[in-house]
Amino acid sequence: MDQATALVALSDKDLEITRATKRLEELPEKQAILDLRHKMRDIEALSAKAGTYVAQLEAVQRRIEDEIATVSAKIALEQTKVDSGAIGNHKELQSLSREIDSLARQKDKKENELLAQMEKLEAGKAQADKIAATVEKAKAKEAQLIAQFQKVGGDLQREIDTLMKQRVSLAKVLDAPLLERYESLRASKHGLGVGILKGSMCSACRIDLPSERVMALKDGGPIGECPSCHRMLVVHLGDRS
Repeated sequence: MDQATALVALSDKDLEITRATKRLEELPEKQAILDLRHKMRDIEALSAKAGTYVAQLEAVQRRIEDEIATVSAKIALEQTKVDSGAIGNHKELQSLSREIDSLARQKDKKENELLAQMEKLEAGKAQADKIAATVEKAKAKEAQLIAQFQKVGGDLQREIDTLMKQRVSLAKVLDAPLLERYESLRASKHGLGVGILKGSMCSACRIDLPSERVMALKDGGPIGECPSCHRMLVVHLGDRS
């Protein structure tokens, strides 16, 4: 393969690699994964808040239950004193009875608080479970999207790997100075470092060149320079000239 043909083939191969890489980067599955993960961060943050809220409700419920247990113990103790008959003083007995009644009212109040707290905790747990289910559903969807991306993206990556191997082979055909110039131009010209002279037009910049420039190029070697875009310009390439 001559230098001009190899140069054009290398340029074509680089364009194929660029397009395939862009398709890989722009796969809808990839964007869908990113969008879903963004939503999942919000849902997981909400789930963490729900978990904290439930834990706080459980702590309040335990406190109320402890308070009820404490009051119940006091009632039992005071009632034992009454039942024992050890208190003979009528006033002391009345005072003790009033204390027991007061403790009983406190217990009733605490038990009502406990019922309200239990209802609140049940609602909080239900909401936390609902959020947790949403998180699990999102994770399942993420796994599905990842599998789809790996399949489609894997095919594209294998295509890119094959193209890269072909590129390496083509690059070896070029003389070192020519390859170095090509790489430099490709880097500075948005990935396209070579044009082909088609009639009087450079295929890279699409500019019709003056006839005298075209004649000068044709009188030169197979690889010249576009006077417009300053890319390498393949002048003689068989039926592609």
